[in-house]
Amino acid sequence: MHAPPTGSWPPAARRPHPHASRTRTPQLPPPGAWVRTRDPPLTTAPLSFPLPPSSLRALPGAAPGRTLLGVGDRGKSGLRPPLLTSPTPPRDAAEGPRPSPPAMACEAGPKATDSTFSSDRHAQIILAQINEMRSGQDFCDVQLQVGEAEFRVHRLVLAASSPYFAALFTGGMKESCKDEVQILGIEAGIFQTLLDFIYTGVVNIGVNNVQELIVAADMLQLTEVVDLCCEFLKGQVEPSNCIGIFQFSEQIACHDLREFTENYIHVHFLEVSGGEEFLALTKDQLIKILRSEELSIEDEYQVFLAAMQWLLKDLGRRKKHVVEVLEPVRFPLLPSQRLVKYIEGVPDFSLRVALQTLLKEYCEMGKTPKENRFCSFLQTSKVRPRKKARKYLYAVGGYTRLQGGRWSDSRALSCVERFDTFSQYWTTVSSLHQARSGLGVAVVGGMIYAIGGEKDSMIFDCTERYDPVTKQWTTVASMNQPRCGLGVCVSYGAIYALGGWVGAEIGNSIERFDPEENTWEIVGSMDVPRYYFGCCEIQGLIYVVGGISTEGVELSSVEVYNPVSKSWSTLPPMGTRRAYLGVAALNDCIYSIGGWNETEDTLPTVEKYSFEEERWVEVASMKVPRAGVCVVAINGLLYVSGGRSPSHDFSAPVTLDSVEVYNPHSDTWTEIGNMITSRCEGGVAVL
Repeated sequence: MHAPPTGSWPPAARRPHPHASRTRTPQLPPPGAWVRTRDPPLTTAPLSFPLPPSSLRALPGAAPGRTLLGVGDRGKSGLRPPLLTSPTPPRDAAEGPRPSPPAMACEAGPKATDSTFSSDRHAQIILAQINEMRSGQDFCDVQLQVGEAEFRVHRLVLAASSPYFAALFTGGMKESCKDEVQILGIEAGIFQTLLDFIYTGVVNIGVNNVQELIVAADMLQLTEVVDLCCEFLKGQVEPSNCIGIFQFSEQIACHDLREFTENYIHVHFLEVSGGEEFLALTKDQLIKILRSEELSIEDEYQVFLAAMQWLLKDLGRRKKHVVEVLEPVRFPLLPSQRLVKYIEGVPDFSLRVALQTLLKEYCEMGKTPKENRFCSFLQTSKVRPRKKARKYLYAVGGYTRLQGGRWSDSRALSCVERFDTFSQYWTTVSSLHQARSGLGVAVVGGMIYAIGGEKDSMIFDCTERYDPVTKQWTTVASMNQPRCGLGVCVSYGAIYALGGWVGAEIGNSIERFDPEENTWEIVGSMDVPRYYFGCCEIQGLIYVVGGISTEGVELSSVEVYNPVSKSWSTLPPMGTRRAYLGVAALNDCIYSIGGWNETEDTLPTVEKYSFEEERWVEVASMKVPRAGVCVVAINGLLYVSGGRSPSHDFSAPVTLDSVEVYNPHSDTWTEIGNMITSRCEGGVAVL
């Protein structure tokens, strides 16, 4: 064997890997010798720990000139299988010394560091072994008596699986020292199922055992089994059994299942209220359901009928609850003629008298119009449709301009469309008497009012009212000033018309319309005159956002008008100047949507003002930039319709017929069915 070359070997720049070996010329050992093999140079590091002597053995079959050298089996020592090595043929002395092999060197590798590993199967293997021990009754240290059945188990396993058993066996109770413990209140078959789960993590749940299983698991505090049973029951819920599951979840105080079934009842209220289980609700359960804003109904009359069906099911016992049960019904939203006709058909005299008394109390029948209106102020929740009730969105007026049209090709619209939030379809309804754009639209007392606007540079002061029962528009009192690009809001039962373009200038006056008196009166003026702005009402206050000033500049400022004190205050300005924008209130926040300014043209961006944070923040932008857009809040969502697209190369912008819906919880926009007619600077209302 030749020594390596003198000097530094290998050079510092080519140090070998820590596990690499220098190459040597092998020497032939005598036959049958105990030796360690040295492997040929490896590309991966060999095991670094020393080999125990017991791992070395002389392999049988060694012959002179060829020796079998090996190490212990891999299964016992963890080493590699035996290697077959051959001797090097003798070299003639005349050939001179054997040249040294080229020095092998590896790039220096990173130092090995300790790592932590885990096995997912380890716990499963241990659990399977413990279950085998239970089957063979090995190491079992307690016997459980459940009814007539006996179960040999391990205290440690049960205590680790359940707080109930942990307290039983380790909490100083007398059962902790007993060899036999009795478990009461559980059927043996159910206990066997739960015991199998403790030892295997597997449980069989079906319609025949789920009720007993969840009660027993709850008693033994096996929360995982309770959760699995709840998930099973959720998959079984339907209109015919949801009430029963709801009541069961209340009995066992399973909040997750109760919330799920309660939401199901709200969504499927019409189907559920027609079933037998609905009539078996307790009074308190019924009242809680009828008070919900989440009832998916077509109209409030369906809630009244459901309440009456429950009362009439057991009139003798339930008649005394008539006031409490009907209190959640929003009587002002019920058609009075239909309600009176129903009451007249009630067979029980005392119930009929009670209903007539309630009708007078809730609807203020027989009082003067002003007293009736004042009562509605005190019962705002009674006159507002439920959050998930079926609603109709009305798109009113505006103007339209088709692709390729000139600026002068815009045409004012008189047509009105209605969108059904249940069927998601648009249909046409009766048209306005006067075509107009830049109008204001408001809803009071279940009627839609179209106010002001313009057509062909003619500005209007006229007002029209739509009755959804007769499906007709009628003319009511006109404003004191013609206005277009005005803001319209409802506060305390009256309509307020603010600012707008009044002819040669921007109007700064405020008018109020009394629907009962059918009169307009000027009640104040704006601090900052503006037109084509957005406005909304929150808790009686009117919020005025953006618009165009008397200098012709788009505004970012926000003002607040108090109709009671007739005073103005300010809020922080928006981050972007906006005119021709849409504004709506949702979840105690103000949303400023789209619009236009001279710098950025038509805007897709949306800002939200949070009263809690007292600042404006940007939320998700619309899919399409829109100016002259209509916005309204329905069922916890924002509906944005129409508007005009950005102009390109000074061409006239095209009006839009598309509609987008904003979900504030997911901060996303979704496109829904298009309107029949594209329109911009129209109005929108919800009934």
